[in-house]
Amino acid sequence: MASRLPHPVEHPSVWRRTDLERDPSWTIRLTPAQAAEVDAAVRTVTARGLRGAEFAREDFPLPGLGPVLGAALDGLENGRGVVLLKGLPVDPVDEERAARIVWGLGAHFGRALRQIPRVNLGGFRDNLIGHIVDQGYDYGAPNAIGSGTSAEQMPHCDGSDLVGLLCLRPAADGGGVSRVVSSMAIHNALLERWPEVLETLYAGFHHDLRGDEAKGSGLKVTPHRIPVFSECGGVLSCNFNPKTVEMGAAKLGVPLPAREREALDAMLALATDPEFAVEMRLETGDLQLVNNYTVLHSRTGWKDPPGEPARKRLMLRLWLKSFAARPLARDFVGGYVTGAAHDVADARV
Repeated sequence: MASRLPHPVEHPSVWRRTDLERDPSWTIRLTPAQAAEVDAAVRTVTARGLRGAEFAREDFPLPGLGPVLGAALDGLENGRGVVLLKGLPVDPVDEERAARIVWGLGAHFGRALRQIPRVNLGGFRDNLIGHIVDQGYDYGAPNAIGSGTSAEQMPHCDGSDLVGLLCLRPAADGGGVSRVVSSMAIHNALLERWPEVLETLYAGFHHDLRGDEAKGSGLKVTPHRIPVFSECGGVLSCNFNPKTVEMGAAKLGVPLPAREREALDAMLALATDPEFAVEMRLETGDLQLVNNYTVLHSRTGWKDPPGEPARKRLMLRLWLKSFAARPLARDFVGGYVTGAAHDVADARV
């Protein structure tokens, strides 16, 4: 077990809603020249017959924008932990073009990881680019993945260092609003208000593997508890997903003890508190990136117009192993995504 952090986190990743509202430097609006540079890079790989997930960073040259992306990567690890790029030259009905853009930009932040197989709803390149679109699945069904539904999702982390979400089409009904919150600020608030809760969160939970377990393993949940908060090398990281905790308990047939339920509820209460959470409605051409270890993300639900597939809300997602990787404890690395198909980083201790 990683050691506890006995004091509040003091780092730019500790923020509340008003902090991001006062300092909008985490939002980067592309200049016309930068947008043209992305367009030229897309044309270059398209002319070579290369699609998203089929080319490297050097195939997508961004001499002017590249340093801006490098600074954004530093901000993801050493700053707020959230970056919003606006003004990318995305065509809302051209998924191939969008895949090239998100892949080319993502290559400046890290190495793409394979996502949970059922997330690859669009069949894009061996699960490296996930389509986040409503497929009509029941979010409450066993092994359900929220990415294939239009249901509201509670604050959580994904199974990677960074997650990037490129908007092709926002929800037509105004729903599907993205929310982000600093898990580091939540840690500090818990330490101040309910320090006993942190003991349970540091001990962690078993998580539902959602059918992604290694074939023949017989596992239904993660074999060991995954800490919600874990300290390694003086750096605190977070891994939180209440749905997979609850579904894991259901699969084991063992209700969560009262102290564990109280810890989840306390964490969710702060993560959904308007004092902490920031809402944003992603528009066509927006790319949101968050550090999964310092920021929780969620969304509101929505309804697509029936019979109009070209108006369905659609996002493209990357899971990235960051080029600015932090130290992670062995009982924490890889998070709650431990199936054989997921390519996770080696333990960094």
